[in-house]
Amino acid sequence: MKPVKNNRLRNKRQRNEEPENHERWLVSYADFITLLFAFFVVMYATSNSNEDKQKDFEESIKSKFHIVALTSKGSGDSGESKDILESALADLSMPVGQFPKKGGPAETADYVERSLDKSMDADKKKEAIQNITHDAIGARVALASSSFFESGSAKLKSNALPTLDKVAEILKSNNRRIIIEGHTDDTPIADSKFPSNWELAGTRASSVVRYLVKVHKINPKRLVSISYGDQKPIVENDSDEHKSMNRRIEILIVTDDSKAQL
Repeated sequence: MKPVKNNRLRNKRQRNEEPENHERWLVSYADFITLLFAFFVVMYATSNSNEDKQKDFEESIKSKFHIVALTSKGSGDSGESKDILESALADLSMPVGQFPKKGGPAETADYVERSLDKSMDADKKKEAIQNITHDAIGARVALASSSFFESGSAKLKSNALPTLDKVAEILKSNNRRIIIEGHTDDTPIADSKFPSNWELAGTRASSVVRYLVKVHKINPKRLVSISYGDQKPIVENDSDEHKSMNRRIEILIVTDDSKAQL
């Protein structure tokens, strides 16, 4: 009787065993496809240049390193770790590379910004260059007139020329059209040399053009000077600070000639 009982137990175990699943490979295959899809999404996202995303990424990395630095400092580590982290952050900065030949206004403005950050002292840059922006036509470098000209004068200051040289190096690295715009505040000017702000702004723009052609040998066919006088303020002329912001020379690097017909 014992053999019969053992056979029954054996048959019962065989019935309870689940049949072998021959389609388990589908799970691994599905995981592989998901990872492959994620990879191509990342590749697509990183291939599209986006200034805001790049800055957000950089700030995120910097904040993470800052947290690590604070943690190390709190743990009693020496200042050596801080130096290493600062060096690593410097290496994280995007390389300047070459002028974006096929880039649009945003890419061009980003290139100009990074180039000047690398070649100029931060305080000097802040003093002489109001801002670097872009619009539908191209990238704009706004120079503070007070750093380049005496009040009521269109003669370039000698101590401002090194800054203009840095900008000129960027302009020489490409063959884009360059429009130099002269702007003033609304304070009236009337003398024998400049009957109005139109003449003052125009002569200042022309002074920059002459310097770029004479000193840096930039092809004059690429250059245009324009006077806007006090007709294009960026802020209201309601204070000395605002008037100073409106007195500027804008260097426009044209990226779309179809929108910059003169």
